[in-house]
Amino acid sequence: MNVLRSIVTWIDSFESGSQFRKWTAILLRIMGILAIIATVVGGIAIYVGSIYVSEVLDTVPLIFNIIGSLISLCLNVFLGLVLIMLFWNRSNKIRNLNDLTQYEILPIAVILIRLVGEVGFITLVVSGIQGLISSIFGTGFHSVSELIMFNFVQDVNINPITGIIMFVVSIIGGALFFIVHYCVAALINIIVDIATNQRKNNKTLSPEETPSNPDE
Repeated sequence: MNVLRSIVTWIDSFESGSQFRKWTAILLRIMGILAIIATVVGGIAIYVGSIYVSEVLDTVPLIFNIIGSLISLCLNVFLGLVLIMLFWNRSNKIRNLNDLTQYEILPIAVILIRLVGEVGFITLVVSGIQGLISSIFGTGFHSVSELIMFNFVQDVNINPITGIIMFVVSIIGGALFFIVHYCVAALINIIVDIATNQRKNNKTLSPEETPSNPDE
């Protein structure tokens, strides 16, 4: 029972803005670490995939395959580094928020919404570049699909034209994703400002404190 009470007390402590900020910031740091691990492992999987198909490729296609896999690995490492920096940056901003007596969750929500837009943008752009690299060098998605034995993916014809289309779509989609989330965050900020100003006006201009007409 004491353990259950401790759990309930811990959950109940999230009503405090400081506790919510603390654990949200910690969670973002953990997610940043997991993101860089996942992207690096994904890059290694692409490179291993190029080795996996090496026995069935001629010399020139194999060289292209390995070069493309190395580029994909570098892109994944780059993506991981950017993601962990984004997560840790937003974590620090949440930690540095001032103590608020009202609407303490909304400023955190604004930061998280912006983070989702940033992560979505960089992920979509790098995915589009990965698709372009895969279509040019015959690696990346092909190698991974063969490595994990998704035979139905191997039949898809990914050519440079398809890669360019994927790249353009990813850029446009990432930009729209980024803009929408930043606009939503801005709207929430406006709502918070209006509500805060209204609360201040209600306190400073209560009926008892309303100044009388000097002409009366």
